[in-house]
This record gives sequence, structure tokens and C-alpha cells, in this order.
Amino acid sequence: MVGEILAEVRKDHGDTQETLAKKLHVTVSAVRTWEQEKSSPSQEMLVAICRLYKVSADYLLGLSNVDPAYVQRRRLNRFSEKELEEIQLFEEYLLWRKAKAQK
Repeated sequence: MVGEILAEVRKDHGDTQETLAKKLHVTVSAVRTWEQEKSSPSQEMLVAICRLYKVSADYLLGLSNVDPAYVQRRRLNRFSEKELEEIQLFEEYLLWRKAKAQK
């Protein structure tokens, strides 16, 4: 399970196996065997991967089907900086409107 999720997360970040190997200071074959489920990364490597890609260990290990923070980041990555600013302004407006209605 770790391998499949690792490959997905790595690709979502635009990294190749070679790039990930360099970032983690391991061999490309180590990354390849993790993704092919022939071996598992050490506990230290799992922590490094979680920190690198900002995913929960539960998600990476397959203990949880969803990492809400990761899903949120993937969703937000579809927007430009200008669009994200507009979303933030709209959110602030909705909160203002809600507070006004509660008075």
C-alpha cells in the first residue's frame, strides 16, 4: 500500500523517482523497490517522506483513505494566486455576512 500511495503523491508533486531519490539521499533503486512494494522505507524515511510532501503517516501507510490536508492542497493547487486571493476575499465576505445575520 505504501508504494502505490508514495508513487501517487510523488507524481502529484511533479517528482520523478530520480528526483525523490536525490531529495531523500537514497538510490533510485530504493525508491523503485518501495513503489513496487518489494521493500518498505525505514521509519526514518517514512518520516522524511511525510515531511517532504506534507502528508500524514496514516495516509502514506494506508491506515487512512484520506488525508484532508493533502486533499485540500491538491484542490487548491488548481487555482492561480489571483484566484486564491478572490477565494479568500469571498470567504471573508461570507463570514462577515454570517456574523451580521447572527446579531
